[in-house]
Amino acid sequence: MSSTPGNRRQWEELLQGSIKFPDRWHVLPHEMVLMLFAGAACLRVGFAAGFDQPNSILFLLYLLSLLWVIGWCQLRPSPVRWRCRMLLTLTISGLCYFSLSTAVPMMYNPEGLESLIWQQDTILKRWDVLLLGDFPSKLMTLNLPNWTSDLLMACYFFFFYYIVGGLLYYLITDLKRFRYAVVGFGLIYALGYVGYILMPAVGPFDQLGQRQGGWLTDVGGAFIVQRSNGVDVFPSIHMAASLYLLMFDFQYRRNHFWWVLAPTIGLWISTVYLRYHYGVDLVAGIILALGCWWLMRWFTVSRLCAEVEAECDAQGQKPAHAPLEG
Repeated sequence: MSSTPGNRRQWEELLQGSIKFPDRWHVLPHEMVLMLFAGAACLRVGFAAGFDQPNSILFLLYLLSLLWVIGWCQLRPSPVRWRCRMLLTLTISGLCYFSLSTAVPMMYNPEGLESLIWQQDTILKRWDVLLLGDFPSKLMTLNLPNWTSDLLMACYFFFFYYIVGGLLYYLITDLKRFRYAVVGFGLIYALGYVGYILMPAVGPFDQLGQRQGGWLTDVGGAFIVQRSNGVDVFPSIHMAASLYLLMFDFQYRRNHFWWVLAPTIGLWISTVYLRYHYGVDLVAGIILALGCWWLMRWFTVSRLCAEVEAECDAQGQKPAHAPLEG
């Protein structure tokens, strides 16, 4: 085998695992906001109830996990690693949602005293009247046939198909568009969690009672109440995330947009009719969706996006092992 400088460099790369620390670290906007949120939540719980509390430790672990997956992907930014990175980021975001169920009460009421009321439902009801009059309250108390209530409950559950199936399509078919979608989608959840902390509320059903209707309304309502984190009212992420995905589909997947438009509108109506959200929550959700859509569009034309795509494409085209000359 000939011994040339090119061969020696190839052997050195093989022995060193071809690991090269990047000159520039690429942290996406939603990752930055989610890390800031996790760090702030860790500190908020820690100062309120102690840094040895499980919730404080959990949010610290979420922060460290985000740092790890970003670094792991950045060392060798292949398409596979990028998909893993974004999926893990979405998973951590989901875990943050469930952790807020005990973390938020601890932030406001570390001693667990029942006399201390920290929910902001009264303020949200006032905002409802100020901005929307009595329309939300009329929709919450409207009596419709059982089949109509069941239909609206089905629309409410359609949300879970949309946030999973809508993103899964782009994950499988187009990494670049999946990255675009996750940037705005992740921002919606991270900023929505900030709203949950600043304006924690239970929702109208706590005062009005669970909506009664057909079997789907009854069974679905019990399922949702049991799995709610108890503070997920303002802003309405149901509104924000579904509106964002609807706009994304309108631009990149027009046929699917027309298929999901009607059930998505039904979803928006159902959030108030089923007494899970105040009207003002939907208004805040619309503002959040539009803001995150703008940030996503900014990202797609930014230098950061161009560098990420070039780096990912270059790594994806690079052979797994350097060829050896004989």
